[in-house]
Amino acid sequence: DQRRGRAGRVAPGVCYRLYSKAMFEAMPERPTPEIQRTALEATCLQTCSMTTKGVQSFLSEAMDPPATETVQIAMERLKTLGAIAEVDDVSSNDVEVLTPLGSLLSQLPLDPATGRMLVVGVTTKCLDPVLTAAACMSSRDPFIVPTGMRDEAQAARRNFCDSSDHLAVLRAYQEWRFIIAEEGFDAACRWARDNFLSIQGLQTLTSLRAQLLNELVRTGLVPSADLAYGGGRNRELKPDAEVNRHSSNEPLTVAVLLTGLPGNLASRRQQAHFGVMRTRVEDNAGLHPGCVAFARAPPRRRSEWAALPQWFLYKEMVLSSQVFLRDCSAVSPEQVVLFGGSRVTDAPAPVVKRSETDASSEPPLLGADGAPVELSASASSSSSSAPMAALLDAWIVVSSSCADTSELLLDVRRELDAATAHKVMHPRRPLPKASSEIIDAVAATMHIVDAREAASLARLRRAESPSGAYDRFANRDGFGERESNRGRDGSFFDRSRGMVRSERNRPGFDRPNRPGFGKPRGRAAGRLRRDADGNFVRTPTKGDQSDLE
Repeated sequence: DQRRGRAGRVAPGVCYRLYSKAMFEAMPERPTPEIQRTALEATCLQTCSMTTKGVQSFLSEAMDPPATETVQIAMERLKTLGAIAEVDDVSSNDVEVLTPLGSLLSQLPLDPATGRMLVVGVTTKCLDPVLTAAACMSSRDPFIVPTGMRDEAQAARRNFCDSSDHLAVLRAYQEWRFIIAEEGFDAACRWARDNFLSIQGLQTLTSLRAQLLNELVRTGLVPSADLAYGGGRNRELKPDAEVNRHSSNEPLTVAVLLTGLPGNLASRRQQAHFGVMRTRVEDNAGLHPGCVAFARAPPRRRSEWAALPQWFLYKEMVLSSQVFLRDCSAVSPEQVVLFGGSRVTDAPAPVVKRSETDASSEPPLLGADGAPVELSASASSSSSSAPMAALLDAWIVVSSSCADTSELLLDVRRELDAATAHKVMHPRRPLPKASSEIIDAVAATMHIVDAREAASLARLRRAESPSGAYDRFANRDGFGERESNRGRDGSFFDRSRGMVRSERNRPGFDRPNRPGFGKPRGRAAGRLRRDADGNFVRTPTKGDQSDLE
């Protein structure tokens, strides 16, 4: 009935509705107002910038006021992001005020979480991939799942990345742009159809990226000199832009995504069924089957168990047949300590251990490996337990076998927060030299951590392979060198000593009769048999006798 009278439809006629009469009668007379059915973070942030009497009281005067619980959830999320703080007024009531970060986020026409992620992306100089991730969070997924081809679509998605849904989208979009630049739009469209990607969705990402970039330029976070035309009306960042200095650092990019979703951390439960996750508010969650990191059965090999991530970043939590985590990315403990969470507090004091059957006991704290950490006096006095340095969001323990390591990570986290605060207060000024050097060191650390994990898995896989005993000595003092490193005279280049060595000087090669190094000795002819006394004697066979003859 809303469209009655529009477009000249005023004459009598017939209306065909594509649903049953029962459904029509069950429909509400008017749709639910948007303020009552959507997230209110952006609305509360704008309201806080316009009034001083409190967001809850201001929104309660609306024509269709939202639920009090919805406003409280939105305000708690804004406090977690650091966009709003509470202060006491003259009447001793708590009044919400905007922080410098909140004042900057209120100028951006997008979700506050996405805005904070972009601000940190500018600070850490990896803006280009963060722009793509922010555009993807503000639109639909570019991957499509045709009817009856779910397995094929999932395999195509995992071809880009098997541990992060966000990195899969980033790599797919980067490849899309590369093919357009090198082979043209038609070739890119064929590639997108072969990889189950929506062409319209990829074009939407390009448009949203340009809009977000224009907003960052308007606020002064990105200088105009760093822009270049990307074709049509869309503008892109220059390859040598200062805000893109670490854009190729994928571990740093995933770490920056943690700042936009500070409370969305999940840990793999060590003492439960395979695949069960724990979050701050849910003890029995699981990865959604559409995630690239989802696995239906536990692995069998030791290297596969070691490759399982213990921590995940997720975009949203949904409830269907069970609680599922959607759009997940594996993160390392170092990424969680430096960028995850919102509040770091001192390590709690040891308490008396409660009974395991006490139903009122709180869920245990979690360590870096996702395993529960007890705060009993016996555990704290044990010399084998790692000292606790701090507590992240009141449920993640920050600790290390070396106390200096955890203290250093916490100091670097404070320096990163200070660099972000400086950028928020002075968006058009460059960062101080000391802050830039710390950010460069953090970017290098992310690379080192990623390489360390890859090397550890490679060692495990070599040990499990049939040729693992040989591979373990492949690069030690000239043993096991590749044929491509050998000369025609049998010499090879020793990387450890920077010199050319000859095979004749290797241990054992100067003794030709040494077993395993000299000329192989032929096996004696005949078969071993027992004689009358029970001793083994060799009897020649017919073939051997003919050879002797």
